[in-house]
Amino acid sequence: MSHEPDVKTADPAARRERNRRIAALAVGVLIVVFALVNLDDVRVNWIVAETSTPLIIVIAVSFILGLAGGYLLRGRRGRDQRSRR
Repeated sequence: MSHEPDVKTADPAARRERNRRIAALAVGVLIVVFALVNLDDVRVNWIVAETSTPLIIVIAVSFILGLAGGYLLRGRRGRDQRSRR
């Protein structure tokens, strides 16, 4: 007799955590595959210099700059909404 809970009777929090881990693993695999297919070098003008850089680096830098811009704009919007109250 096994002491492991049946999947149907498992705690909802435990199931949710298991599903989150599976989703994180799937996203991680997709990121690795995406990186591996985007290793070609491209010419990029980085404003201060023009270099040949792997495409995945260009994508990653663009992603990080987008996150930073979104974070800064969201913070500003939050302050604007609080000041109106």
